[in-house]
Amino acid sequence: MTEVTVEKKERTEEQKRVLEEARKKALEVRKMNGDLRKKEKELETIQKKEQFEARQKAVEEGLAKMKPPPPPPPSDHEEESEQEEVVIVKKKKPKKKIVYVTDSESESEPPPPAPAPVPPPPKTKTISRAYRSMFGDL
Repeated sequence: MTEVTVEKKERTEEQKRVLEEARKKALEVRKMNGDLRKKEKELETIQKKEQFEARQKAVEEGLAKMKPPPPPPPSDHEEESEQEEVVIVKKKKPKKKIVYVTDSESESEPPPPAPAPVPPPPKTKTISRAYRSMFGDL
């Protein structure tokens, strides 16, 4: 095998200096962009948290509006008078009727035959107008 060596061209001092400056500038720009992205994420998380809290507050207020205010606690004197007036009325359940079935006098007669099942109508093919115009009636 033959080895092919490629010689690198040496950069001049001017080229090295320009390249170093460009690398420093690129590093600075990347750092600034990273800081900006970090701040944007912080802002986004704060906004999401605020939105969540606002939604929670709205739900709590909505539930508070829907619940009726609790009744004021009655005094002891009113409770006694209410207890005397309350009468519990129980509804009576109707008794179940028991029906006894006895055989008829003529036990030798067979029961009437069950009606014969009706056969389903024969299946017919539905052919569209387009099909008929192309192939005709079959």
